[in-house]
Amino acid sequence: MKSSPTEIELDIETISHEGLGFAQTETRPMHVRNALPGERVTARILKKRKGQLYGDAVDVVHVSKSRVSSACDYFPRCGGCNMHHIDPRAQLELKEGWLRNCLQENGIQPVAWNTPQRAGLVGYRHKARLGVRKVAEQVFVGFRESFASRVSRMDQCAVLTPELSRLVKPLKDALGAMEGAHRIPQIELAQGDDGVALLVRHLDPLSEADLASWRSFEKSTQARIYLQSGGYDTLEGLDGRSMDLLHYTVKGSGLVLAFYPHQFVQVNFAMNQVLIEHILAYLDPLSGQRVGDLFCGIGNLSLPLARRGAVVKGLEFSEDAVAMARNNAELNGLRNQTGFEVCDLYAEECELPPDLSTLVLDPPRTGAGPRLAHWMESFNGSRIAYVSCNPLSFASDAAVLVDAGFRLRRVGVYDMFPFTAHVETLGYFERAI
Repeated sequence: MKSSPTEIELDIETISHEGLGFAQTETRPMHVRNALPGERVTARILKKRKGQLYGDAVDVVHVSKSRVSSACDYFPRCGGCNMHHIDPRAQLELKEGWLRNCLQENGIQPVAWNTPQRAGLVGYRHKARLGVRKVAEQVFVGFRESFASRVSRMDQCAVLTPELSRLVKPLKDALGAMEGAHRIPQIELAQGDDGVALLVRHLDPLSEADLASWRSFEKSTQARIYLQSGGYDTLEGLDGRSMDLLHYTVKGSGLVLAFYPHQFVQVNFAMNQVLIEHILAYLDPLSGQRVGDLFCGIGNLSLPLARRGAVVKGLEFSEDAVAMARNNAELNGLRNQTGFEVCDLYAEECELPPDLSTLVLDPPRTGAGPRLAHWMESFNGSRIAYVSCNPLSFASDAAVLVDAGFRLRRVGVYDMFPFTAHVETLGYFERAI
């Protein structure tokens, strides 16, 4: 007979970078979802891992003034968001506090802080990877649960765009009638300004009956279905149709950028717009400037910079992304002001283009990498704009830039993923005189 989970009373001390309340039990640390600093909670232990305890707050004895009632029916079990219980203003304060602490630990004191930026709370997410699981006759489609690999029980999602959210229930219904649903582990959703695409990962070849079901789903929903039997290189449309491009608009620059559904783009188009506007403001004037865009992706930052008059050299590891960046430059009439090259920015052989006046960096969570200090030896420009999705690596890289003679003039958080612990940062550095 399976025993009931242990429950203990705890005083929550802080909240972690994962959005979990933190407390110290008599024997080991515990991380508690749906708990806030200053609260006394009754917590149910759900998991033990590497000397740490993880669990839920099942009762809050003393309630924080920052606590709000969650508008999401699936919180806190669903792992897609972990901060629905926190007042939105307090969320921004927490994220800014995490960034401040990371910078202080690295000895970085910014000259000025920007007001935290937000562009809406719900319906913002244009891309997502949802798990799929069939148990007996029941199908689950959703984000993974917190502390578990199980797929959340959900019929819609408040943070997905309305168009993507409305597909969750029809997907469950369609999969429920498919014989091969138990061999479909995940479905990726992507939306552009001009349509929606679903990437269906399947472990076995689909039967003719299931293919017919996907054709019917595509027709009824107008979502483009692409089947993925292995890596992204195996993606193909139904009946062997080639993959269509999606597009999004950078409104302030009058640009339209194309991307394939599996390619990286910022999932929050409205916040992406704000980030671009702030970068352009920091780096103005740009006419005639030579800008290096490191980790340039499909040209999301390169092309707005070029539209303002800069000559931009973009470097990126992904060949597919570089090809799309070139395509987007052509699409927007900016081929003569841009150049994109494939380069592993973490490898020793990757060098900066010569004679750059400005650098723009938008690296992955790991940061700019081990070559940053070396690049600073050859970079003679005076300005750097750095977009980061990880305050820890941003602060570490900021210390490298300060050692190289730069000062962090302005910095701030940008709420790319409201209701989650994700922290997006934009820092502006100038060479110290």
